[in-house]
Amino acid sequence: MATMVIVVYEWLITLDMEVRLIWQSKWNFTKGLYLLNRYLVIVDFVLNYFRSYGERVPICKALFQATAVVYTFALFVAEYSLAMRVCVVWKMNKIVVVSLTTVYTASFIWVLTSFYIMLRPIEFFTLLPFGGCLAKIGGSTLWIDYLMLLVYDAGMLALMAYPTIKEYKSGLCEHTDLVKHVYVEGVLFYLYLLLVDVVSVTVQLTLPDDIFLFVIGARMLRSILAARVLLHLREYAERKVQGVPTTQMGDDTEMSNIRFN
Repeated sequence: MATMVIVVYEWLITLDMEVRLIWQSKWNFTKGLYLLNRYLVIVDFVLNYFRSYGERVPICKALFQATAVVYTFALFVAEYSLAMRVCVVWKMNKIVVVSLTTVYTASFIWVLTSFYIMLRPIEFFTLLPFGGCLAKIGGSTLWIDYLMLLVYDAGMLALMAYPTIKEYKSGLCEHTDLVKHVYVEGVLFYLYLLLVDVVSVTVQLTLPDDIFLFVIGARMLRSILAARVLLHLREYAERKVQGVPTTQMGDDTEMSNIRFN
């Protein structure tokens, strides 16, 4: 419930930007990506409701499997959005793009396989009159996935921090909005995610019987940050196109590689 409140609050405070920057723009890949990332949370909440209050044990496994698939898909949609910022600050460097694509694809396959192996032997039961799908887990290895995610986010933080420090040393940060809205914000976002990864690993190791206790909350945070990334990149690109003073861009960062209109 707390996660739902945070998501709704975030949606309300950014609704004006979403309508202006997303809904009023033409349909393209980036717009579809944003809407998918933003509104897949509805599916999460529906599945979570039936998983928490359902009384039919036979459908519990299907609910958990659906939750795992939606979670994995939504996680990587959000991560793709976050990775776009890294590619932008590296000016679509081919080595960075190919490396991130390879890691991204391998991670997606790994997580799906891991979830399948973990959920296959799980036994489900419910406690009436309370209901809900309760699981008897022989030994969750989800902490390994979060440990890998922590390493991945640490690498992404390094990829964001290096060009950010470079911009600061150049002195351009004093007269460009690019550093503030794209570089520094990206570093802060990955610092937040690293903290979430640490908490997630800790929760999975200390409370292995409730594998979804913090999983959904962590996924929602990534969704929120990914939505912010796309909104801020879109806002920056719009201001640049309209000639609104954004001060001087410090470099030739290829914002045009992300299509919005």
